[in-house]
Amino acid sequence: MRRNIYTALLVSLIMIIGLLGVTNPARKQPYQIFDKVEGKVVHNYFIFSIYQQYDTYKLTGNGQYREYRRYIGIATQFYEISPIKEKIE
Repeated sequence: MRRNIYTALLVSLIMIIGLLGVTNPARKQPYQIFDKVEGKVVHNYFIFSIYQQYDTYKLTGNGQYREYRRYIGIATQFYEISPIKEKIE
């Protein structure tokens, strides 16, 4: 009885990981985030990808830093995550 449950859970987990891997946005569009916004893949893992937007940025900290938006792509959808700051020299 327990062996059947473990087998079913393992098969379900493998199927979910496979579906997320097939629907990973970086598989189809590695260099363009949205229709007209330029960006690139920073990290490409099997089930999700992290994109950084280069086209637009905000100045923060009295103009000392540029703040770029970052997105995570999971199952053909994009979600905004914490931005990255870059010091202006």
